[in-house]
Amino acid sequence: MANKQRKQPAASVKESRKTAGKSRKLPQEPKQKPDAGKERKSAPQEPKKKKAGEKIRNYTLLDCMKIGRLGNIMFVVFIIICLIYYYSIARKGTYIIPFEVVAYGIEALGFALFTTSVIWIDRLVRARVVMKVLLLIYIVTEVVLMLLEFQFLPWTYYNGISIVTVIVHVIFSAAVSFSLLMLEPHNKRVEIIVGITTAIILAGMFFGAAGYRVYASILLNAFAYIFFFTAMKRQIELEEVLVDCYGDQAKVTSFSSTMFENTPTLIERRKPATLKDKVKDVRNRLSLENEEKIVLTDKDEKFEYEFGVQEDDEYDDYDDDGMDGDDK
Repeated sequence: MANKQRKQPAASVKESRKTAGKSRKLPQEPKQKPDAGKERKSAPQEPKKKKAGEKIRNYTLLDCMKIGRLGNIMFVVFIIICLIYYYSIARKGTYIIPFEVVAYGIEALGFALFTTSVIWIDRLVRARVVMKVLLLIYIVTEVVLMLLEFQFLPWTYYNGISIVTVIVHVIFSAAVSFSLLMLEPHNKRVEIIVGITTAIILAGMFFGAAGYRVYASILLNAFAYIFFFTAMKRQIELEEVLVDCYGDQAKVTSFSSTMFENTPTLIERRKPATLKDKVKDVRNRLSLENEEKIVLTDKDEKFEYEFGVQEDDEYDDYDDDGMDGDDK
């Protein structure tokens, strides 16, 4: 009995240890896998990625035309101011430094705007590498010629009054203008605008023949580009000229009419079918099924069915006999 009594406490100690271990380990709730659909709905939607290589610009082709026109207008103003200043005030030996600073500031701003317009066109328009390169070379050439004309560059071999210099400048400017046809080939409006612009530029040869300096043809080029940018701006606003640029969005045109908006529509109300009508429909179907169906099995009849009935020659003989009797 004593042994049994001693064993019982040991068993009770083991049971108490097991219960203590169980009490320490709290039951954990099973982890529920989050629903994929809920995760997608709750997650913020990422913006759609742009196509690889697509260049989106903050300016449009219309902005390029406005800035280019403004740059050439300021360049014309500068040349007019210089002509008045150097042929009236400076000839007398009086020089007004603030006046010259303002004049050259207008020229620099005009070149800056024109250069910005050309760079924007090059970065905005797709392809057309030849046109882009020629426009950039034209800007550099105009800047160098103006610096040579006002003797800011020490190059003694330059002769601005030479007719060869004027003709070369005019032909190069006309080639640059002619390359603008690449904006939208086979568009008659663009062809007319570029044709008029090129004709104005080519008219600069007459200044060379008359003995004027190169800046006279540069002035005429400015008038030509004022016309070009103004006309192209108008055509782009009217959507008559559509140039494929980076970042363009497809336009969808939808047509709608309000002519019959207030016109009431007639709705035919069908009466509910009665038992008598249903019986009548069944009779009609059965009568159609019981009709005789003619099937052509003979080859001659099938031929006549497909190609028509041939006329008998007997009637032709009869007609011929009748005609002979009348003649007698």
